[in-house]
Formats: sequence, structure tokens, C-alpha cells
Amino acid sequence: MVRLEGITKSFGPKTVLQDCSLAIEEGERFVLLGRSGCGKTTLLRLIAGFDLPDRGRVVIAGQDMHTLPVERRPVGFIFQRHALFPHMKVYDNIAVGPRVRGLPETETHRQISELLELTRLTDLAGAWPGQLSGGESQRVALARAVINKPKLLLLDEPLSALDESLRQNLREELMDMQRAFGITFLFVTHDQKEAMSLADRMSILEGGSLMQVGTPQSLYDRPSNPFVAEFLGRINRLTGPVVGQTGNRVTLSLQDAGTVTALSERRFSPESPLGIYIRPERMRLQPEQPAGELNGLAGRVEQILFFGDHLRYRVKLKNGTHLNIQEKAPGRHEWRRDDPAVVVFDFKDVMIFSKEQE
Repeated sequence: MVRLEGITKSFGPKTVLQDCSLAIEEGERFVLLGRSGCGKTTLLRLIAGFDLPDRGRVVIAGQDMHTLPVERRPVGFIFQRHALFPHMKVYDNIAVGPRVRGLPETETHRQISELLELTRLTDLAGAWPGQLSGGESQRVALARAVINKPKLLLLDEPLSALDESLRQNLREELMDMQRAFGITFLFVTHDQKEAMSLADRMSILEGGSLMQVGTPQSLYDRPSNPFVAEFLGRINRLTGPVVGQTGNRVTLSLQDAGTVTALSERRFSPESPLGIYIRPERMRLQPEQPAGELNGLAGRVEQILFFGDHLRYRVKLKNGTHLNIQEKAPGRHEWRRDDPAVVVFDFKDVMIFSKEQE
């Protein structure tokens, strides 16, 4: 459906995008996640035709977009700061596209009525933009973009100005609308939770390069490098040399804190220093060392935080390293500060990276 082939773009001496290639399937919700200034909006502008790449090409539905101006590209665009026509009521704002295309008024009315119902705006069809809340006005902007039935809808952080509860509701409406119309979505955001909840597949853009492409779960559980691992959520980082490797099991030393076993198909030289990463929610606390094929690191509870549905513990290991552990509330054991405890986690939940990858 959409192919980006070797896209490179510079502004003056600064290279904003470097050799970006990506394929998005028809009907897919694809999310581009990255920090402010990483090139997300620039990439959307190149796809829409507001700017042209220095190198590479944009292909949509098999057609090279290089020679097509903005108005002829099969693309809709919802900006971070959307603008409704203040002199038009909600109904007429949504009707702009069909009327410009010369669609018969009866068909225009049918399509708008369907969209108003889907976006829960039926009672606001006669309202002026100034009478709408932020969420209502964003839903009007979405309806206005979708009614033109673009092959691809580009969404540039459209929910960033809204509060979290409203953002959650609109995320669900976005997914319903996308499924109902089968439009391919390319959504950009700096919010990790938003990206993972919306995406069929996603990619992380950093320093002008696409770092990894895959499903949210594959990026979260099997990141290709430490940046992706840390960017997608809270994580514990340890370091230690390789002290043994048998088959796909790698054992690393944490000095006085003990050893950690991880699973890897890679071969490492003895004493190679590796970065060790474990998600807090993949760990638990228990009073004694575990039986079987589990890691267990002894330490002492330093902090306990209650968040309603979960608890967070900070544990200091014998080598002075701190680990953060997250468990569902209520916990299996009632811990108190300064209690001795063992941090337990599975071999398969340990990610290891070489110094070159870090």
C-alpha cells in the first residue's frame, strides 16, 4: 500500500531523515514513535507532498508520488493543531470535501449522517466550532478527513493537547473509525502507551533513522537495541561479564550480588561485558531463593509505592545496585522497608546486549 524507499531529507547542514525505508500494508494502523525533533512530522510532510525528499521516493498504491502535487495525492492529513472553519457549523465543516468534489447533496448527507453517528456528533451537527470542547472538535476534524475516503490518513499527534481520559476515549473511537472505513492510518506520537495501544505495527524513529519495525509486543519483548528497550517503558539495567555459556544459556556475574542467566543464540567471549535488561513487571519478590530455572538475586527492600492496581518496590542488591520491581496489588507478601527479599525472574525475560549495541 505505502512504500518509503531510502528517504533522505536535510534542512541546511542538518540531516533530518537518513535513508528511511518502510512498507505499510493496506488497512493497517501503523504508528511512528519518537521524541520531539526526531523527524516524525517531516516524514509525514514528505508523504503528503508538502515537502520533497532529497533522495528516495514515496509510493502509494503502486504509484510514485514524486510528480504529484499535494491536492492530487490520495492522502488525508490531521495536524497536531487542527483548524475547523469558524464560520461553518459542524455539518458544513464535514461537508467541505464532498462538496468540492461535486458529490450529490443526497449522498453527501448520507455519508455525513453515518459519520456523525459513528463519532457521536449527531446532536452537534448544528453547533459552531467555538461551542465545541477539545475532544468534540477533534472528532469533527477526524470526520472531515475520513469523509474524503483517502487511501492513507496521516495523523500528526492529533490527541496531544487533550487530557488522558479523553485521549483514551478518542483512541478507541479512532480504532473503530479505522476499522469501519478500512483506511490505512499512519499515526505519529511521542507517547509510548499511545503508540502501543493503537498500532498493528510500529517503528521507532531516532536521529532520523528507523530503528526497528514490528508489532508493539515484539518491540517491547524483543527490542533490537538498548535504546528501543529503554524508550518503550521502564526497565532495569545491570552490567556484568560473561562467566559461562552452555548452548543458548549465558551466565553473567554481578559480583557480590550473584549471577544472572539469560537465553541467547549468540556466542560471547568469556569475560565479555554485557548490558543486562529486565522489565520491572517481569520480576517478583519472595522471601527465599527460587527453585528450578529462575534467577534469584538477594537484596533488601528500600522503598514501597502503592498505585492502586499495582505496587512498586525498590530493592538494593548486595553489590549496591538498585532494582525496580512491579507487582499487581495486593502483593503476594506484605513487605516492609528494610526487609530482606529475593528478586526472582525468568531466564527468558532477560535481555542482553553487547557494548557495541549499547
